[in-house]
Amino acid sequence: MIVFLILVIIAVYMIIRSLQKTESIGNWSHFFSNMEHDPKQFYDLVEKGLSEMQVPDFKTSRINIKEGDILSYTRLYLEVSRGDYIFHICAAPWGTGFFFSWWIRQKMSDVDELINLIAFIGPRIVKLRQYQSYYKHDTDSMFRKSVHQCVMAALDSLTTAKGLRGLSELERIPDVRSMFK
Repeated sequence: MIVFLILVIIAVYMIIRSLQKTESIGNWSHFFSNMEHDPKQFYDLVEKGLSEMQVPDFKTSRINIKEGDILSYTRLYLEVSRGDYIFHICAAPWGTGFFFSWWIRQKMSDVDELINLIAFIGPRIVKLRQYQSYYKHDTDSMFRKSVHQCVMAALDSLTTAKGLRGLSELERIPDVRSMFK
């Protein structure tokens, strides 16, 4: 029993630690009234789009993320990652409708995580350490835009098939304000 308890404590610690190593830097979402859809089919469309675009070095997996605390329900997400970035894409029912969203997170190294804990100057030091070439910025930007475009293309395919109004240009704009702080 004690061994089991220790294993549970270690597992919880590892989960909490892995969640702390990323920072949310942007999101996008849209709600459709009176709509139902199978999330797995939507995720298939997004993965197909990324493959067709030949996005280099991306990885996908289907993961379950808790809605809240440990005892809450889980939701199926499509995780798309490349380099320092992880997208969590969600398609789920909400009341009588259905919503689609993505959250993008940026990984943080262990060293940067420790430096970030230094009062006042830690975040500034981390920012200075994270110099990246224009090429790195460009390829990271292309990855983020490629995933967003694939989500929009999958939604366009879905709304057309269901005879629904497509998204306006304004509804397609992600919230990435924190990406440039």
